Amino acid sequence: MLSSIRAHIKLAALVSIVYFASLCAPALHSQASPAAPGNPRSSAASQSKPRQASGASADPLAPLLAQAQAALDRSDFAAAIPLLEEIAEAKPNDALPHFELGFAYSGLKKNAEAIPEYRRAIALDPNLAPAQLNLGIALLDSDPAAAVEAFASAAKLMLGQARPIYLLGEALERSGKRSEAIEQYRAALALAPKDDVILFALARALLADKQSFAAESAFRELRALKPDSAPAQLGLAETLLSERKTAEAVDVFRDYLLKSPDDRHARFERAAALQDLSRADESLAELDKLDQLDRLDGLDPGASSSAEGLTLRGSIYMQQKKWSEAAAAFEKALAASSNTQGDAQADAQLHLWMGHTKMELHDYAAAEKELRRSLELAPANFDALRELVSVYYLSGQYEATVSTLDLLAQHETPGALDWFFRALSCDKLGRKPEAAAAYQKFLEMDRGQRPDQEFQAQARLTLLLRELGRSPRK
Repeated sequence: MLSSIRAHIKLAALVSIVYFASLCAPALHSQASPAAPGNPRSSAASQSKPRQASGASADPLAPLLAQAQAALDRSDFAAAIPLLEEIAEAKPNDALPHFELGFAYSGLKKNAEAIPEYRRAIALDPNLAPAQLNLGIALLDSDPAAAVEAFASAAKLMLGQARPIYLLGEALERSGKRSEAIEQYRAALALAPKDDVILFALARALLADKQSFAAESAFRELRALKPDSAPAQLGLAETLLSERKTAEAVDVFRDYLLKSPDDRHARFERAAALQDLSRADESLAELDKLDQLDRLDGLDPGASSSAEGLTLRGSIYMQQKKWSEAAAAFEKALAASSNTQGDAQADAQLHLWMGHTKMELHDYAAAEKELRRSLELAPANFDALRELVSVYYLSGQYEATVSTLDLLAQHETPGALDWFFRALSCDKLGRKPEAAAAYQKFLEMDRGQRPDQEFQAQARLTLLLRELGRSPRK
């Protein structure tokens, strides 16, 4: 049972692999959006921005052009917009004022206003590469499929430049075309092999695409390029987990957590991996550090713990046979799960483990309640039926033991222990012929695996056969 607990916890810990980069590594995972200032690949300040042509002193709009350009140069986008609107109205066939307007709206994070201006500029001058590029950036969050078209056009106009190809890859990935995105990331990396942002995007996409070997290679290359990169360490740790290189993964997680000690998700993943390695004390130490983070945030210890984290703690206590501590952890996990729309299968498993824990504490009524709840959530969970057999037998409910064994036998072939419990229950109920037959079946199937139970079964079978006037089978 504990091995299934480790497998379930490990699976839960890995559910967010695809998204970890955007949550934990904003310094590397470019959003490629004008609405993300400070990102050198995508902010409005870094968008392509051609300057107004000089040498137009005879142009009556020259003062306006100079004022608008000065406002853009100092990033005073609000001041630039009315000036550019006046210029655009005076020059209806000039693409540049519309592009500048789009750039100014992007600087104010007003993509809805920026997009039509970029499109007007492109309609007037389809070869205006910066307008194609910035249109793609403005569309990336709201309509990545449309952004693909804009970036593809920009890439054709900006031959030999990695940036539009990289952004095309990001738009493709957001559009659900990961394989095509990976191709573009590789193409961009060929043009800029030392670009850590592109390399990170490629590694992240490979991991999401379950190309673990290639992802590991990319993350290792990134870590060699930037040895102090916490996101590179996290990505490598996640990849190693996906490859089941758990022992190495926990070491890489440790190095990452030295740089990012407040990353609760990574700390939980390390705890789950340590438990998977049967390093229970180290796993509990990581969970205790999560409680310490709660204290630092002014919360009660464990207040921020998810149902998965509490379940992990409970499963470790089960492994250590600390049943009272396990019950307390599972109780909190069930409360946390009830406050969210949890997975019914996971909740069923949680009730199963709670039922087993209550049985070990000899609280058979509570154990039966938990196991029945598990079966309500997952009727095909035969582990819960097996646990019910034990609960009924240990609590002296022999009729219920036999009827539950009958139910279990409708779904799977009874094992040796099933026959042993059936024999004991029928013996207690005075159903001697059934008891004798069940003891005989147990002895035939067990073949020396459980010598103590075989001794008990042989002794009772001999007595029952004598009482029934039969001879033992040869």
